[in-house]
Amino acid sequence: MVFFYLKAVILFLVSWLVYANVKTWWSFRRLRKWGKQYGCAEAPVVPNEWPWGLERLYFLLTKLKDLDFLDDFVLKRNIDMGCNTYRMHGIFFNTVVFTADPENIQAVLATKFHDYELGPARNDAFHSLLGNGIFTAEREAWAHYRHQLKPQFTRDQVSDLEAAGRHLNILFKALPQTNSDGWVESADWMPLLYRFTLDASTEFLFGQSVDSQTTALHAEDSGYSKEQQDNIAFSEAMNTAQEYIVSRLRFRRPSWWPLPKEHKEACDTVKSMADRFVKMALDPDQKRHLQQAETGERKKFVLLDALVAETRDPIELRDQALHVLLAGRDTTSALLGWTILLLGRHPEIYSSLRQTVLSTFGTETHPLTEPSFASLKACKELTHVLYEVLRLYPLVPVNGRLAIRNTVLPTGGGKDGKQPIAIMKGEQVGYHSYVMHRRKDIWGEDADIFRPERWEGRKLGWEMIAFSGGPRICLGQQYALNEASFVIVRVLQRFDKIEALDMSGPLKKGITITLQPGDGVKVKMHRASS
Repeated sequence: MVFFYLKAVILFLVSWLVYANVKTWWSFRRLRKWGKQYGCAEAPVVPNEWPWGLERLYFLLTKLKDLDFLDDFVLKRNIDMGCNTYRMHGIFFNTVVFTADPENIQAVLATKFHDYELGPARNDAFHSLLGNGIFTAEREAWAHYRHQLKPQFTRDQVSDLEAAGRHLNILFKALPQTNSDGWVESADWMPLLYRFTLDASTEFLFGQSVDSQTTALHAEDSGYSKEQQDNIAFSEAMNTAQEYIVSRLRFRRPSWWPLPKEHKEACDTVKSMADRFVKMALDPDQKRHLQQAETGERKKFVLLDALVAETRDPIELRDQALHVLLAGRDTTSALLGWTILLLGRHPEIYSSLRQTVLSTFGTETHPLTEPSFASLKACKELTHVLYEVLRLYPLVPVNGRLAIRNTVLPTGGGKDGKQPIAIMKGEQVGYHSYVMHRRKDIWGEDADIFRPERWEGRKLGWEMIAFSGGPRICLGQQYALNEASFVIVRVLQRFDKIEALDMSGPLKKGITITLQPGDGVKVKMHRASS
């Protein structure tokens, strides 16, 4: 009897493999025929060492911890293939086309935008924490959420730096004390930057900061109040929830995969805090109390209040706010972390940028002018530094879309790699900004080197997609650049020298929802004399 069942199972598996192989062959035969009308040619194919490329799954499960995923896997495969666009046949007969060609990325994100969707994987991963919102929605739902948020990120709304200044002063207090020679030694900026961006983002979103930096600074002396306990739980829950999201995205776990208890509890904690702020925003008595408190002062912009004018659905308000919070915290902190770390490894660039900043804004004790949206944007050397950081360490180094109909990529096919490529409905197209941003044929032989002056006279094009592009271009781009510029200016005014604790070793990368320094931002800084 056992032998009979075993035989039946083997027969079923063999039949399924034959069927799947024939179906895949037939699908690509039809695709090639369809693509001929557009002059399409075959894309180079990644050779599989094991059936269905199972060696890549084995690599991810067993060797990834010891390697740099971006350099030793993504970039290396691009180099090994000798081209910038290729197709890979994977597990269960899935196929993916990977590209680092600006023309193809422009097609996916802009000119053929309506031929693609995010696909279910992103929504499956994020839904437990964020619900429905702009980063996971498709089509009409996405247009609705973007219409709600776009007016909230105009120049007037994102240019207020008063809250950022307050939270940055608290960050400075959280740094170790200077020694007798004026050095702040062995400071890891990364946790401080996370708290800073969380505090600034929650104030921008909710009108009230969770003050995680202040809590961490004073808790040892005074203990925790109930509100501080809630704020700490919120901050820790954000981190816990994100860890599982990253794992789910990396290993593409299906929607039916059970959620761990720890993740569920973390999501509940985050949503509970957001619900509290939403309730306050919807409460007319609370709003009247806040308006009375602001009498005589310039009314502070609060994104949640602005959204209330668009909808009074508490779940929709909470989900939208959490989507913006996740982006606001992680992107700006990662950008700042990489910037400080790279400036620490290049003291000569720090010194040059400092001279420019002091001549424009003055010193910390003798300021010439307060940094503003316009003056920060006009400081070209600072902008070039940030662009160069984003080029080398893009916040989202790998991304992708799902084709919802047969479509065409403009280049990458044929022997010369310049003919169009046909993309099948249901096929994934992955694009690697990390690879494209380091292409020597685009950026020069020193593409791997941190050299901000390469941006002199250069405009942003599709070869640089630090904030994505097309209709889904990041709404918070100016908010992030403005806040990061402000922080770097204040750091330059406060410290006249900077040195990374490790000046030459390979920079470890941490791939969470964004690309961040994997071993912290460990630098020592010398306090400028008054």
